Amino acid sequence: MQRAFFCIIVIFSFVISAKGQIQTREVRGVVQDSTGRPLVGVTVRLYAKNDTMMVSTNEHGRFIFNKVAANDFKLAFSLIGFQLYERHYTSNVLLPITELVTVNLKEQPHELQEIAVYGVVPVVIKQDTIQYNAKAYAARKNALLEDMIKQMPGLLVDRHGNIDAQGQRVTRVKVNGKDFFDGDVLTATRNLPAEIVENVQIIDDYGDQANITGIRNTEPEKVLNVTIKEDRNFGTFGQVTAGGGTDVNDEVHGRYIGSFSANKFKGNKQVSILGSSNNTNTSLFSFGDLSGAGSRNGGDLSSMIDGGDGINSTNSIGFNYRDEVAKGVSVYGGYTFTKRKNETIGTTRLTSVYQNRLINSLDEVRSLSNNTKHKLTWTVEANIDSANYLKITPTASYNTNDLLSESRSAITDNRVFTDRHYNTSGTHNDPNFDLDLFYNHRFPTRGRNLSVTAKMEYYKRTRKDLADDFSMSIDSAYSDPEVGYQQFKQRLDNFSYNRSALLGISYTEPVTKRSYLELNYQYESNSIANARNTFDIDSIRSRESLVDSLSIDYDYLFQTHQFGVNYQGSLERFKYTVGFALQPTKLDGKTPSRDVITHINNLNFVPSARFQYTINKSSNLSLNYRGQNNQPAFTQIQPVRDVSNPQYIVVGNANLKPEFMNTVSLQYRSFNIQNGSSLFTNFSFTHIQDKVVTNRVSSLNSTIQETEFLNANGYYDLRGFYHYSAPLAGKVLTLNLNGSMDYANNLAYINNVRNVAKNMIFSQNLQVNFQIEDLVEADLRSSYTLNKIKYNIPSFMDAGANTFSLGFGGKGYLPDNWVVSADFSQNFNSGYSSSINVNPTLLNVYIEKSFLQNDMLAIRFQGFDLFNKNRGVRREIIGNSIMDMQNNRLARYFLVSLNIRLQKFPSEI
Repeated sequence: MQRAFFCIIVIFSFVISAKGQIQTREVRGVVQDSTGRPLVGVTVRLYAKNDTMMVSTNEHGRFIFNKVAANDFKLAFSLIGFQLYERHYTSNVLLPITELVTVNLKEQPHELQEIAVYGVVPVVIKQDTIQYNAKAYAARKNALLEDMIKQMPGLLVDRHGNIDAQGQRVTRVKVNGKDFFDGDVLTATRNLPAEIVENVQIIDDYGDQANITGIRNTEPEKVLNVTIKEDRNFGTFGQVTAGGGTDVNDEVHGRYIGSFSANKFKGNKQVSILGSSNNTNTSLFSFGDLSGAGSRNGGDLSSMIDGGDGINSTNSIGFNYRDEVAKGVSVYGGYTFTKRKNETIGTTRLTSVYQNRLINSLDEVRSLSNNTKHKLTWTVEANIDSANYLKITPTASYNTNDLLSESRSAITDNRVFTDRHYNTSGTHNDPNFDLDLFYNHRFPTRGRNLSVTAKMEYYKRTRKDLADDFSMSIDSAYSDPEVGYQQFKQRLDNFSYNRSALLGISYTEPVTKRSYLELNYQYESNSIANARNTFDIDSIRSRESLVDSLSIDYDYLFQTHQFGVNYQGSLERFKYTVGFALQPTKLDGKTPSRDVITHINNLNFVPSARFQYTINKSSNLSLNYRGQNNQPAFTQIQPVRDVSNPQYIVVGNANLKPEFMNTVSLQYRSFNIQNGSSLFTNFSFTHIQDKVVTNRVSSLNSTIQETEFLNANGYYDLRGFYHYSAPLAGKVLTLNLNGSMDYANNLAYINNVRNVAKNMIFSQNLQVNFQIEDLVEADLRSSYTLNKIKYNIPSFMDAGANTFSLGFGGKGYLPDNWVVSADFSQNFNSGYSSSINVNPTLLNVYIEKSFLQNDMLAIRFQGFDLFNKNRGVRREIIGNSIMDMQNNRLARYFLVSLNIRLQKFPSEI
């Protein structure tokens, strides 16, 4: 495979270099925006000594000059809303047959001069992209990209560095249109300096095929693209951090943090190396941030409070490379390594609701995990010529995970009490390899296009687990209570591999100048083979015996063929896509050792529709509908009785059918260019046919619960989100309001009786930011969250829990480069179990002093969680179970840290 991949690269490079030797008189190319999307209607002028020619780009951003005789000429590109771009071309010989030209135009920052508040256009909304102009958001010297993003309306950054855009999680990041560290968000936002950024874009990315054909009928991925200033694309920058301190809860080890980053940008060539080692719960690959040591010149100290459970010790390093190795051929990718240890200690209150009784379990749990991950990814993009494009991305990873869990449980219902000790340990090894391929061919006829998508993945897991359970049960229904003992020790060996393949073909044909017809086909296959051996262990005799009834060899194959047609058209402000597909599915399963064979065929009609209306330059409205198949999880369909946890037995169902999901979504986005306010809303409705649900069964004289799986109809989910932002006094005060609501009509069976659980989660947040540049930054924030469930069975108890939070953060900039900061928050939880409920009060402070030229050196002393109250509390509702959890988190410590930032850029042009 490696040799074949190497040969492909060599062949592409040879093809392009060979084309440079063939004589021609043709110049053609493509014009894109900074994200790589084609631009329509760009005026392209060719200036030569004896001639001047002009053309415009087509709907795919393509242009062509057929009769070019000059060896020395200039191309000029212009489009309203974008900066003028000019470039000279010189050849010592006659022009090649195809002179390839790829141009990326940059947004014109002064397109709308009527904005008196900002002087520049802060937000531009166009189709699937929201673009933020970095000049409109003040960032102090040495600030990171994350600090700037926190100021942008519609974007929410949590204390882990996760970014939500218009209510959806950003899952990938690009720099100048290419993946940066395999798209890892934290690596970019907590490593790149804010001062080098020209703009930030939030893109609904529908994939490579949609970006070329323009037909978008799949679920989009939220992508953040960072465009670097032209003069900052050439330079070197980095940082080094070291810190140590004491922890009142762990006097032996204390707290430490160390990190470094080095980046060299030289146009299309970029090299970056990053590393971190800490036990301050710093998020993986947040190399430039000192979370736990505090983010230098960060927006507020709330990022110092880690929301993750347990205490982590993490070591990680990564390398990223990008270059244009030949004309039209670029490569990018890298390697990352992470080693993470976690210790979590907590209490869980599990309430299982049955007809006329409750089963309550109070668990004290301690868990340890040791995870190691290697990942290597590489991408080759080749514009072979103006008509052919190829992209290949192989990825390889290897994960290992060692687990240990110890728990003690007190389980009660109306008549039975169980005292239980349950310990487990295990080792997992997971190698994985996948290969993505995309090819596109443009025909001479404008709008005629053929693209092929292929994906292959191989995933293997070897898992060895040991379970040790001892329980004592007392049945008080008798005058003389019955006491029973049960001891259980078992070893489980699992070996499984997953092979999946996808092949998609799309052909588009122009119908009119503004409409297209697409014919498409997609084949998808997912094959899983699993061998599971279960051994009972006799500790006294030191013997193991295979349990045939709990062991299985099971093969599973899920296949789909999809034949579809889509029609896309556009008017002046209105763009639409409508289509449908027929999707036959086949699900096969077999267990040779038990002579069990299942075979399920299904045929789905999958309509799709997308409507987008551009109201004006700063607002638009879109409506989407799509259908999708979901196959059952392997643990749900595997026909075996899993008793590795004797209190919670799981039985698979080989006769499960695939789910079919229908989703309708409505999105409105607007930015007011007069007063700087913005509003983003998103509503969606999802209905699932043949939803895979649980059936929980428990007998009256036992606390043991058994879970089965079956298909049911009646599930639906309604979600809504909004974010409103407005300046109240110029840039001094800013109001941010956002909220969400999720209402789900959940289905579950309890002792074979259908139950409908209506679950509503409501959240509302308010934040007011106060800022006087170079003097003070402060924010006042509050939030309220309600989680409520109502059952349709009269004997069931409805449940609800809510959390109200208040917080204040402030930072003052004093003379002589001193900075002082404090962050306070208070949570009020109610409705949780009395053994779980806590109301933590958190206070963090730091003082910092900067030295040397450009404040390149900073020393900070900080105190984290001064009241030593940091705890994690949350509720989860699954089927008939309500889980209230309280876990340990990183608590009070003191740390001294030193941070050095170095950078060198050429003078501004």
